[in-house]
Amino acid sequence: MTNQGMTVARLLQFKEAVEIPFPFTLRLNKAPDEFVIAEELNRFLPHKRLACKATYQGKAVFIKVFFGKGYKQRAKREFDGAQLMSKAGVPTPEIIDFVINESASFSLVIFQFIDQAETLGQKLASLNSVEEREAVFRTALTFICKMHDQSCYQQDVHLDNFLDDGNKLYLIDGDQVNGEQKGRCLSEKWASRNLAMFLTQLPQWEKASINKLLDSYIKLRDTTLSPNFRQGVLRQLSIYRDWREDKYINKKVFRRCTAFEIIKNWKQFCVFSRALDKQDVEQFIANPDSFINEGQVLKSGRSATVAKVDIAGKLYIVKRYNKKSTLHQFARSVMESRAAVSWRNGHLLDFNGIETAKPLLLLENRFGKLRGRSYFVTEYLEGIHAYEYFHSAVCRADAMTMAEKINCLIQHLHTCGYAHGDLKAHNIWITNNSPVLIDLDGMRKVSKAKLGLVNKDWSRLQKDLGTSDIAEALFK
Repeated sequence: MTNQGMTVARLLQFKEAVEIPFPFTLRLNKAPDEFVIAEELNRFLPHKRLACKATYQGKAVFIKVFFGKGYKQRAKREFDGAQLMSKAGVPTPEIIDFVINESASFSLVIFQFIDQAETLGQKLASLNSVEEREAVFRTALTFICKMHDQSCYQQDVHLDNFLDDGNKLYLIDGDQVNGEQKGRCLSEKWASRNLAMFLTQLPQWEKASINKLLDSYIKLRDTTLSPNFRQGVLRQLSIYRDWREDKYINKKVFRRCTAFEIIKNWKQFCVFSRALDKQDVEQFIANPDSFINEGQVLKSGRSATVAKVDIAGKLYIVKRYNKKSTLHQFARSVMESRAAVSWRNGHLLDFNGIETAKPLLLLENRFGKLRGRSYFVTEYLEGIHAYEYFHSAVCRADAMTMAEKINCLIQHLHTCGYAHGDLKAHNIWITNNSPVLIDLDGMRKVSKAKLGLVNKDWSRLQKDLGTSDIAEALFK
């Protein structure tokens, strides 16, 4: 049943998307027949914007509702950006209506609804071969080149802004589109920065793909670029990688956002993935030790306890970091918890496309700002440790293939500028015929001055597997 009378005053009260009562009616002005029925949420930014599928004049549409401080300017930026894309010859969903309702303090942009569409980001996730992945990026490059030739660009250009309905590709998110010099192509300064930002979506180890895409961009551009253009992009790419990583890790994974929820009080701090049910999380954090005691303990030591637990019928891995002594407990209480380090490092690996068990929850018991026991929860992956794998009855051909996969995984970790810190064979988990890295609280950034940490990773793994018959493939 449709809720009547949604107002901006009510929208401003909502802090979470789950609080919004879909479907609801939003009147555009005083005319009784001028309204939209908001039906399915796409994105909600508290006090700023609501984007959702809706019905307008009997047709399916996509709407963006702007409210709160600066709502008119933000809506105008969305409208102007869509216009810039259209003028550049870049397909974008048609604007059906643009409403500024000053009396109700909101603005609304109504777009054509693109049905049965997937983003290029979703498409990329389903592909494995390098050639197929390059083709996806090359498709997006054609749009980027068109915009650059018409002196405009999308600031945070990423694959999820490209919609493919099977017949046509569209670029969305007009409020990120900026223009530069009328009647001229985009300057090399902004073109190189924008292209570098786009290429940050490729893993650092895919250097060959990056160079091929740079070649494609240069050929597609309707202008002659300077000899220094390529080096300028690669220089900027390194800067933007660090910036995106820092922005994601320090501004998102420890805060409430689209991906994460927070529970915080005097006694506890918990951040968890929105993939988890909040009621299940609340039940777990009320007494995490009882879940460990009732689960299957996989490792029990002075510093940590690891257990496979059942939370609401699903299996997870919980690592509890223990306090060794009163002095140790006091020292750790004012430091970042080891669970928080594992949480950050798990997301760093995931962000960089390096396989690890998906981090789902961080819990710290607290007394004000002082930290006590901490817990780190990941998905449960069926499998065995690399040490067990290579000492099992696996055939030599499979063992050699797995050794090469592990070598590749470690090379990727080091290419991204990180060392594991405790790379024994028991910290490499084999699941679904692929290796993933676990036990991440010793992982750290590797500067040029600390390249010895990379060598320590290999040395530690050699202690376990250096004399095995797969050593040649593993340590090549």
